Amino acid sequence: MNLLKSLMNKKRSTISFLFICAVAVSGCNATDKSKQKVAEESSSKQQTRPNIILLMTDDQGYGDFSMFNNPIVQTPQIEKLASQSQRFTNFHVDPTCSPTRSALMSGKYSLRAGVWHTVMGRHMLSDKHKILPELLKDAGYNTAMFGKWHLGENYPFRPQDQGFNHVLIHGGGGVGQSPDYWENDQFDDTYYLNGEEKKYKGYATDIWFSEAINFVQEQTDKDSPFFLYLSLNAPHIPWRAPEEYSAPYKALGLNDDLSNFYGMITNIDDNVAKLRKTLVNEKVNDNTIFIFMTDNGSVAAAKSNGEPLNWIPKDVQLAIEAKTGKKLNTLNDYMREGKASVYDGGHRVPLFISWPNGNLQAPANINDLTAHIDLLPTILDLANINVKDLDIDGTSLVPALRNAEKLPNRSMVVTNQRVLNPDPQRPYVVMQGNWRYVHAVQTGGTELFDITNDPGQSNDIATQHPDKVAELAKVYEKWWQHAIGKGTPTTRPIIGSTHENPSRLTGMDWLSPNTDQVPWWPGFGNDKWGKGHGWVGNEEKFMVSPWALKVAESGNYTLSLYLHDKPANKVIPKNFAHVQINGDVTTMPIPKGALSVTFNVELTKGDLDLRAWFDDKSDASGLSKGLAAFYVYAEKLKN
Repeated sequence: MNLLKSLMNKKRSTISFLFICAVAVSGCNATDKSKQKVAEESSSKQQTRPNIILLMTDDQGYGDFSMFNNPIVQTPQIEKLASQSQRFTNFHVDPTCSPTRSALMSGKYSLRAGVWHTVMGRHMLSDKHKILPELLKDAGYNTAMFGKWHLGENYPFRPQDQGFNHVLIHGGGGVGQSPDYWENDQFDDTYYLNGEEKKYKGYATDIWFSEAINFVQEQTDKDSPFFLYLSLNAPHIPWRAPEEYSAPYKALGLNDDLSNFYGMITNIDDNVAKLRKTLVNEKVNDNTIFIFMTDNGSVAAAKSNGEPLNWIPKDVQLAIEAKTGKKLNTLNDYMREGKASVYDGGHRVPLFISWPNGNLQAPANINDLTAHIDLLPTILDLANINVKDLDIDGTSLVPALRNAEKLPNRSMVVTNQRVLNPDPQRPYVVMQGNWRYVHAVQTGGTELFDITNDPGQSNDIATQHPDKVAELAKVYEKWWQHAIGKGTPTTRPIIGSTHENPSRLTGMDWLSPNTDQVPWWPGFGNDKWGKGHGWVGNEEKFMVSPWALKVAESGNYTLSLYLHDKPANKVIPKNFAHVQINGDVTTMPIPKGALSVTFNVELTKGDLDLRAWFDDKSDASGLSKGLAAFYVYAEKLKN
């Protein structure tokens, strides 16, 4: 109870986020990737370096843990981990998936990393950055990841292209999205093992953990240390959990959504215990840095505009209170809103770091302002890896971890873009001390909050403090120039390379005008998240949009167009197929009953904009109303 009181009392301090203002950033010396070099270390040093496990859950906010004012959800194992860790109570990420991952991997603000959306080709992390797994691999680490990547499906953006030796992932940002294997629904699915399809038996989260445990066991007798990135898709939608995990919550009277959401979280909790037990059994726990975090605020809070508590009928609330002996005052730890919001509930998340043999301070709360961009330099610092001329925006947290030193005062900004091209008027917040300068809606104005007395950000005091409003507005202007000062170029998958041929292109990477025109919603399963609610069955609603690609080599290529992916065996219900290559259109008749249409084309090395669609017109006049090809397989033919 003392730990819980400490966590609840101390975590109310200054909350800020993602982007550290340019004037307060250290270590931003630009450098070409080819010039970055990891310092040479002796073999004996490599052998004594710590193992590193970075575990990140998906869409789980502060209120989705038992120790943070939620007496319903059961997370005793994560609570135990927290009690044995340094706990960063003022830690921030981006408010959505891919931007957080890009900042985590690169140590840069997500806009500087070139990632500001989760779809529309704006979620691909460029290979021009030297990212965490590459730096660790260069220093002798055996690197592996399991679960969700969501930073690019094609070469050169895949995890195996960017420093991971061993990779097991699903496609896209959630199981069942268009880049995922056809009809994956989180049970007995097919995943991508080092780029190859492989069928697995069991529940998705259980598979990620069991494969991660196998990896740890295989590393026990090896001289080199390991880096394990365990990036879960749970509890991201679709909310599905094994029955034994959702049933106890349904028995409390919760609806199916909340029962499955909490069931997914408790399943994670049990798996955390299994992984930590493996570290002990394999005698590597003492020399393993264990990092736990989440990628953004609660998706449950976002869905209900801030509080899932209003999902629970009053009689059910009273029954739960009687059973638990605790009042249900909040299921979002009193924070405003959740995932995708620039209020605190969208981006303030837990961060726990433990290392039993690492000469860290005793487990305690660290209340200084920190963010995901700090983890790359922190990990390198803890592992004694010296990288020259590293272009990052974060700062090492080791002084706080080892010496209980106060970290530098910093101004931070978070923005939620989710558009084709970045816009400074998209939602943002500037955070400085206890001040929150919030522009929450693109068409709205700004608000000012002092979270010292208003942690829920409900009392706008902008009119009382015009000088502070003007000051923080200038901070944002300077930060914006720093974040996009070098531009935001389109990131293009490469087709026709020796690393990936053929390349499977999906509609989630279209450069569409808005998010609604991208087939990202999970399409499979028998519940409300599945058939009839996703993009499958609603194909006519999507406009034909381009893929932005790069051709590796000039030569002969085939472009095979599918309405649905190959395993679906879907007949194309139209008479003509079209491809538009850099503005030039080629048309072919579709044979009756055809599942696909293949074009043989001559492509020139360089940038390529590609559209593909079906209709009943023998010319290109139907482009604006055509039925999009949601999948295209591009393959370079041998000479």
